[in-house]
Amino acid sequence: MDPKRTIIWKTVLPAMILPFIASLFYFVLFSEYTFARAIYAGTKVFTLVWPIVAVIWIFKTGLPKLELLDATHLKALPLGLLSGGGVVILMMTLTQTPVGDVINSAAPAITRKTAEFGLINHFWLFAIFISVFHSLLEEYYWRWFVCGHLRTVVSKRAAHIVGAISFAAHHVVITTQFFPFGWGLFFGLAVGVGGAIFSILYERQKTLAGAWAAHMVVDFGIMWIGHGLLNQVVPS
Repeated sequence: MDPKRTIIWKTVLPAMILPFIASLFYFVLFSEYTFARAIYAGTKVFTLVWPIVAVIWIFKTGLPKLELLDATHLKALPLGLLSGGGVVILMMTLTQTPVGDVINSAAPAITRKTAEFGLINHFWLFAIFISVFHSLLEEYYWRWFVCGHLRTVVSKRAAHIVGAISFAAHHVVITTQFFPFGWGLFFGLAVGVGGAIFSILYERQKTLAGAWAAHMVVDFGIMWIGHGLLNQVVPS
């Protein structure tokens, strides 16, 4: 194998696997312990730092120049917002079907986990963090770094699929803690489909702006549904 391709694989594979392994520790094995929050925080630090380490000291290509005022970003927003809005409409529609009964049945488990992480009284602050800032971090990590570099060693289609599966993996860990395994797997893989949509937006628009906008809207939709579930158990 080309040495350059080998280096990329050895650098991207840990990025694909570590969030999944870490989620087993902070969300399953040690979720009842306070140090689970430290593991979670450490995972997010890795998510931020590892791509920088990779491109500067391993790939030695340097960080791309960020042109915040580039019109490309602004032009990408409408399709991103439309894509995210379409996903949210689909989610809200599903809550009015028998799938909604499955979602509602998870209200006690979701409330318990939210309490374990100390977020019951700070839900919307957490929701804003997840929807705005964490979604940007995930786009930078999964779409720009993981999928962007996968495209240099595999086909574009394979990069979308492999990137989506690795993005979905730690979400499957989370969803299977709230739902029966089959439904948890279904909801986790649905996140992977969303990841593929974001990846395609990034590839076609040549900017993360549209993917970030879509991701942000979807996360706010999920948080809105989550807040409704919390209110079933702990009325506001």
